[in-house]
Amino acid sequence: MAARNIVHGLSPYIGGQLPNPSYPPEIQGIGETPLWPLYLSLPYTASGGSLFTFNALSKIPILVSCFLAYVVVSRLGVGGASFYILNPYVLLTSVAWGKPDLVASLVAIAALLLVERRHLSALLLAVSLNIKPLGLGLVPAIASYLGARRGAGYVAELLLLSAAIFAAPFVLLGWEAPTTPQGLSNWLSEVGGISPTNLIDYLYGWDWGRRSPLGPIIGFFWLAAFGLSALAVFLTRPSTTSGLMRCSLLGSTVFILLRPSVSEQNLILPLMLLHLTVGGPPRTRLWGSILLFAALNLSIPQLLYPVNPEIVPDIYRLTAGIEAPRLLARFGASILFYSIYFSDLIRVMRVCGSSRRG
Repeated sequence: MAARNIVHGLSPYIGGQLPNPSYPPEIQGIGETPLWPLYLSLPYTASGGSLFTFNALSKIPILVSCFLAYVVVSRLGVGGASFYILNPYVLLTSVAWGKPDLVASLVAIAALLLVERRHLSALLLAVSLNIKPLGLGLVPAIASYLGARRGAGYVAELLLLSAAIFAAPFVLLGWEAPTTPQGLSNWLSEVGGISPTNLIDYLYGWDWGRRSPLGPIIGFFWLAAFGLSALAVFLTRPSTTSGLMRCSLLGSTVFILLRPSVSEQNLILPLMLLHLTVGGPPRTRLWGSILLFAALNLSIPQLLYPVNPEIVPDIYRLTAGIEAPRLLARFGASILFYSIYFSDLIRVMRVCGSSRRG
């Protein structure tokens, strides 16, 4: 929908009609930053209306990012680089799903690794945020690492570059401005995904539309937690690369995992940071718990949409008799993932803290 709008000279933020048997025909505008839909307009044009061709061409940057992640981790001397080209979680939520989270995460990691080249790092992080704003959790760590004066300059440069990249398509292509206040409200009030707030589906049903009964209030708890984590990072003032990585992991964890709505693919950035901090890939039980959730969330069979456009109603007809147990089991899988993740995070922080004192 977003790609078609761009090709027709319209904004990807206004949505439109896209009749199909599995989803509502009225598609809302994208809720993401503009670089990815701009790219998607290229395979849309090249595909000539073929869903299969569009599907394949749209994944080229994701496939390249898998390979580049492997190369970067290998050259850093960190074990388990094959995680990004062989792991089923990575391949499912990036290549198969067609989501740009790995692309945005890799560029954000590059900004982190090149932080001493401040201007280049700020540009890379601005590009990452305009692919998908996952890397915002890294900003407190980078600013604290650079110190008060250089850190403030970095944040100011990042804001200017991000705003310029975001605004450019609206100016150059004449897009209609997105409804920013509504988008902010959605960020604060949407619940679900792998977050334990997915219990809302069991309590209120799908008709609730994945919105918190508390409205945006639930999102303010997340913002408060991120503010407190940023304060903790500033008080820590990391001065080494390992400290920067550890504080980035903390910021990314709070920013992504404590958001009221978390999709499986969003987790790739904190998992990459965990990988680089530990010196080895995430443990099987960690990424396995995400796949368990994805199976219970019916995310995996929906990937068959290109070969069976009626897959979604078919799935829900098939599982209608076990809907309540499925939703409860999905909630249990969320709790399992969060328990494993925070257990690993605490262990990493303790080990790194002990190493630093030693």
